[in-house]
Amino acid sequence: MSELKTLIRKSKAANKGLVATTVRMPKELHLYIEELAEKLGISKQEAILKLVEAGVEVAELELEKEEDVFANFHVLNTNRRHNENDQEQMISLGIAAAFYDPWKYNINRIKEGDVVFLYENGVGIVAYGKGTGTTKKKVRDGNKDECHYQELTDFTVLEKALTAAKIKMILGRNVVFLRTMAGMPDGQKIIDEISK
Repeated sequence: MSELKTLIRKSKAANKGLVATTVRMPKELHLYIEELAEKLGISKQEAILKLVEAGVEVAELELEKEEDVFANFHVLNTNRRHNENDQEQMISLGIAAAFYDPWKYNINRIKEGDVVFLYENGVGIVAYGKGTGTTKKKVRDGNKDECHYQELTDFTVLEKALTAAKIKMILGRNVVFLRTMAGMPDGQKIIDEISK
């Protein structure tokens, strides 16, 4: 009986922090996932989760590959969906940071005087400042140099976040906020709006 209790506790711990969702898919894909799960000796849920995680990683890498030709303004995602402490550190220390290969190298692209907008998923731009052009490195989860960061001068935390909808309205175009960091050629319009 104690082995059963242990299994139940492990199952509850593993499911903590997971969110349920429903996905409709073609029957052939569903059958493939079931066969894959059986072949790997894992549950269908675990197989779907692994496939989704792999797909998200590929999508993020592809988005990162796109060259940013506009260097004066950047939007940096604060990574809150992965780790709430990351955003808190960026705000409290006035830094722009990214973690692990290849995402950490985005920070190296920030030149002295470039404006970096810190963007929180689901909230909007929460702060901004100017890059120093000097990238520093530190330990991340015990791994040397896996955090690249720059201190931001003239750092300002907004009293009220500038929402994604408001940003799109100001710029008159669609903006993708999924990337770790993206260039924003028309970022001066955001500064003008914040300064009102």
